[in-house]
Amino acid sequence: MKKTYEILKDLPEIKKAAQILKQDEEHTFEQLKELVLIPAFSRHEEVRAKRYREMMEAEGFEVTEDEVHNVYTVIKGSGGGPVLYVTGHLDTVFPLDTPLEVVEKEPGKFYCPGIGDDTSALAQNLALMRAFRDSGIKLKGDLIIGGNVGEEGLGDLYGVRNFFGKEENLKLVDGFISVDGQGPSVTYGGTGSYRYKVSFSNQGGHSNGDFGMPNPIHAMGRAIAKIADVKTPNPPWTTFAVGVVDGGTSVNSIAHDCEFLLDIRSNGKAELDAANEEIMKCITDAVAEENARWKRDEEYYAHDSGNKKNPVPRADRVVELKIEKMGDRPVGNQSLDDPIVKAALTLYEVCGEKAVTNANGSTDANIPISLGIPGLAVGRSGKGAGSHSRAEWFSPEGMAEGEAELFLMICGLLGVDGVTEPLLPVREK
Repeated sequence: MKKTYEILKDLPEIKKAAQILKQDEEHTFEQLKELVLIPAFSRHEEVRAKRYREMMEAEGFEVTEDEVHNVYTVIKGSGGGPVLYVTGHLDTVFPLDTPLEVVEKEPGKFYCPGIGDDTSALAQNLALMRAFRDSGIKLKGDLIIGGNVGEEGLGDLYGVRNFFGKEENLKLVDGFISVDGQGPSVTYGGTGSYRYKVSFSNQGGHSNGDFGMPNPIHAMGRAIAKIADVKTPNPPWTTFAVGVVDGGTSVNSIAHDCEFLLDIRSNGKAELDAANEEIMKCITDAVAEENARWKRDEEYYAHDSGNKKNPVPRADRVVELKIEKMGDRPVGNQSLDDPIVKAALTLYEVCGEKAVTNANGSTDANIPISLGIPGLAVGRSGKGAGSHSRAEWFSPEGMAEGEAELFLMICGLLGVDGVTEPLLPVREK
């Protein structure tokens, strides 16, 4: 692998591609600044996808936009090699009404929600398309490249899930790279997760006049307290969190309903399922305990504030529970010795970079890895920080150089016609 990349690094077409990417840097950054101003909250990416498609078509590429708004083009190789899918995700974590403005608060540092994660990958993939078109390089295998929807939050990887849910794509692709993360980095496994909306409800009432009625918010509180006491293994790293809590009517009301969002994760499938089972029991036990709490002597609750007997037993108005699964990201594990992993790390070594390696992460690569398709998430080029916050920033410093490394990585994996054989094996389908 090292020899392959050393040969390719000195190839005239590779050097030309690096020059193209450097000359193109300002244009790439302008495209990034345009794309980041288009809101693209998960499952609401249509407008950004449309503009991304227009940008690709303006460069002369034949574009496919599927029914969920994944957008990609195919750069054909000479034949006989593997098929590699390279993508960045179109969506961000920010709701559609989030103010978006690109501001250079410090020299060379540009702030805007979503400017790095993952909008910069979209612009960089456009630059790669132009470099493959104009450098004269002839790949042996085929490259699918573009942008996909639904990576963030409750998007639940639905873009890549939809792509590989089609049998023809499942059989076609031999390797996958998600351009996600920052700087030289390789994430080569998938952290699995289950995500839920957990709802508690009854008919509600007055906090004083209906005292004695099981309280949905109290049931939710009991559930959260029980969840907080769950112990999980490490290794494999297994975690949980109640991330959003909502509900209630007023300070002097027993709520009609309330809910929380729950995230459970693990790098091991068995451990994920075990944690899930224990946490589900916490929730159902909490509701049972809240309902049982008020099954006392009815005489205690027989009078309202006017000392008149209440005709409806309050304790019979039980809390109802509803659990909806909102996300199911599969676990996927690979070895450092797997060809696609080893090839990526060798590329960075040859380029004099020390890459950060992550055995597991939650990225679009979860889907192909879980299906037996070699996959990675590799970091975006340039510099940046603050992902998922309104203080997110990006600097184009080193952007072209990072793009050139990814260009070289792709060439090594797919092979260059008449020069090197592909480092990515063709899968047995």
